[in-house]
Formats: sequence, structure tokens, C-alpha cells
Amino acid sequence: MSRGRFEKTVPTRRLSTKLVIVLLLICLLGIVLLYTCIQSPPVQESLSESETTMEKNPDSIAIPGYELLELKADSKEQMLSLPNPPQNMCYFEITLYLEDGTLLWKSEMIEPGKTSKPMVLTKNLKKGTYPNAVLRYACYRMDEVLSPLNGAETKVTLWVK
Repeated sequence: MSRGRFEKTVPTRRLSTKLVIVLLLICLLGIVLLYTCIQSPPVQESLSESETTMEKNPDSIAIPGYELLELKADSKEQMLSLPNPPQNMCYFEITLYLEDGTLLWKSEMIEPGKTSKPMVLTKNLKKGTYPNAVLRYACYRMDEVLSPLNGAETKVTLWVK
């Protein structure tokens, strides 16, 4: 069959070579992205590194704020620990209360830059949401007599699952 003047042949070899090159580049890009995601440090580590470089401020106390704490149902032993920010120059003693005033947990004295031991509740909680729980922060000077300093109370919702 003869070809007309305006008909062109489709270069299949050239098209398939370009397609293979594009697919290889996409695969290579995917591997590079996957490798960089695996190699980058978790957010929590980078936060703690930046926190440790903060200067200590004797004139103020940093109190962490929480809207929600997640706890395990039907278990007194929890995995949750709460921190004392490294820029503080005081000990923390943290207590957790239900809305009705029931004491759920009391920490040991927590040094600046450290976290509490994992929570051990005074009672098991059933699954559900417990709004208006209270985290009470008692702050103490780092001296021999542990002189009390200003503290804080924050409202928090407990999500027990």
C-alpha cells in the first residue's frame, strides 16, 4: 500500500524508549523520597533537641498545655508520661483530677528537662470521654526545703479507649 504525502509513520521505537525513561525517572524519584522520609528524624526528637537549646529563665515557669489526654480503659497502668520543660528552673509535681475532684494520679518531683514516670491511676476508668478533668501543676524551688512557687491548673479532656 502506498502512503500519501501527508501521512506520517508513528515512530514506535522512539515512543517506547521515552516511556521507559519516564517510568525509570518516576521510580527513581519515588525511591529517593522514600529514603529521605525514612532517614529524617521523628518530629518529637527534633522538638526535644530544640527545647534543650533553650535558655533557662528564672523569672518564669513554662507550663505545658493539653486539650486531650489519651488513656487506656480498664487499666490503672498507663503509658503516658508528662514533662517538665527544660527551660524551667523548678521541680514539677503534677496531679490529675476528674471533674468531680477525684484524684486519678500524682507524679513524683519532676526535674526540668525530664518526664514523669508512666502514670499509674488510682482507679480504672471505663471507655469514654471525661471532659473538664484538671491537671494541677505544683512548682517548687530547687533548694533544700523545696520552697513552693506559683503553680497552675489546666482543664483537659480525658479520652479513655
